[in-house]
Amino acid sequence: MKIFVAILAFVAVASAASVGQPIETHSISSTIVDLIEGIQEQMPCGFTGLGIPPLAPLRIDHQEINIDTSALKAQGTIDHFRLNGLNEFDIDEMKVNAITSKVTYKFTFRDVNVDTQYDLSVLLKKYGFTINLIGAGHAKFAIKDMVIWGTLKYSLGVISGNLKLKSLEVRTHLGEVDSEIEGILGDGSINEKMNEYLAEAVELAINENEDLIADTIESIALPAVNSVLDDISIAEVIAGAGGGEGGEKEVCIPPEFEW
Repeated sequence: MKIFVAILAFVAVASAASVGQPIETHSISSTIVDLIEGIQEQMPCGFTGLGIPPLAPLRIDHQEINIDTSALKAQGTIDHFRLNGLNEFDIDEMKVNAITSKVTYKFTFRDVNVDTQYDLSVLLKKYGFTINLIGAGHAKFAIKDMVIWGTLKYSLGVISGNLKLKSLEVRTHLGEVDSEIEGILGDGSINEKMNEYLAEAVELAINENEDLIADTIESIALPAVNSVLDDISIAEVIAGAGGGEGGEKEVCIPPEFEW
């Protein structure tokens, strides 16, 4: 979230700096691309200034799971969780219009995948039926060629300097989903079929509900981002994303892990 805010803040600063001068949209867009590429390089080390750990990969040694909703109940643990590929993306489009305060973007994530050990009991409650899934073992789940695109509009107070996100459109399409989760309803052919159904269900759920997902993301992300912007200054968030002190960017040397 804070990385997104840092990018938004940098867009606003670059746009504000152009007031009273000939606006060079291409120059602003190129600057934002450079910033994102810098963040991409820094992701394996994290962003200490913002309190963000290494994101490529994102690792969680152990996590208790306890979810209880009207449709889903899940209890158990995940261990040695590793989310890979968050920094493996291409910037297909990045256009900033300083006059309309609008950003148009498009990214392609080539291979975002999860690798973990799990021990979960999941109860699905839907249409009056309950399905109890008990599983444990090694799990891998991959989303390939995921395209994320859309637009956002922002405002920057000339006097107050307050930055606000006015609208956020996020659309997503998945190229391929691969599920290799051991222990779903046992092993063998049943487990293989369950993985096939799971992969197909995720792909269809994302690709066939584009409008619903876009509306849901905007309703959740818009107030969340603006809440962060209320509590932190533009200068602080840009400095925190820089990864170094005194305006100098540190060379990212990823930490070593045993797993």
